[in-house]
Amino acid sequence: MTGIRIRTPSRLHFGLLARGPSAIRQFGGVGLMIDAPGIELIAEPASWWSVEGPLAIRVEPLVAQLRDRMRQSGVTLPPARIRIVRAPREHVGLGVGTQLSLAVARVVLELAGVTEPAVDQLARLTGRGYRSGIGLHGFQHGGLIVDGGRKRETEVPPLLARVSFPENWSILIVQPPGPSGLHGPDEVRAFADLPPIAQDVTDQLCRLLLLGILPAVIERDLPAFGAALSELQACVGACFAPAQGGIYTSPTAATIVEELKMLGFVGVGQSSWGPSLYAFTERTGSAIGALTDRLRSQFDLDEPSVFWTKGTNQGARVLVEG
Repeated sequence: MTGIRIRTPSRLHFGLLARGPSAIRQFGGVGLMIDAPGIELIAEPASWWSVEGPLAIRVEPLVAQLRDRMRQSGVTLPPARIRIVRAPREHVGLGVGTQLSLAVARVVLELAGVTEPAVDQLARLTGRGYRSGIGLHGFQHGGLIVDGGRKRETEVPPLLARVSFPENWSILIVQPPGPSGLHGPDEVRAFADLPPIAQDVTDQLCRLLLLGILPAVIERDLPAFGAALSELQACVGACFAPAQGGIYTSPTAATIVEELKMLGFVGVGQSSWGPSLYAFTERTGSAIGALTDRLRSQFDLDEPSVFWTKGTNQGARVLVEG
């Protein structure tokens, strides 16, 4: 074996369901794994540890953490050279931190002879997936993911549903200029300062998910999916408006959302804290190319900030090389 290559999807987070002292379970949520931009990296046996490529500075402390935690369980990880082939920017609402952390853990464990580790082991080693389980379960399974929230901070949110997503639904991603989404200590403070989600709002969100989003995906009904998702996004955005200055993370984002709706997209919303926006359509080919050009010109966006992708029904793919 000369190395392990792994490719992960990216994650759209549609919204949390519950939060606050009266909630039976904290957070919970629904999201979708998408094919692009994704992350790809390679780990190869080496004489000493090294990391190179985009986000290498993020991976180095993670490797130290993995080595320490595995050592505590009696396993010494063999040195590896980790090359990050491609990775999108962090803190844009696509779950980069979680997917990168899980990918690194997965490949270094594989090199140590630990194949197909359990999802809770990956969570424990990386410290990921305890608030939202969407990226964690999506890393393993792909598709549309619903997690049931947590009862205690030390528990991984359980996977409640995993539904295959229609491959003929095109997804537009738009990343407006502006600050990165909240993360780290700023995110912790935001959650501490936000008022709890009211019980009647949680009831509404659960109804939209159970009787709107899930059956619409199963029945391949894009208009019904879009209507339910848009309503869920409006409710979630209102809950988080005090922390981000409105339903969306910036006035520009709000303007783009309205334009996308006028252009006939459905299910338009913001992923997590943004700034990434998403929108769904069944249009393909030259029609979507023209829309892309129009949006870039209208909002003065560079080429990487507007792109198309698909939902992916496959989790991370691990390939043994050599």
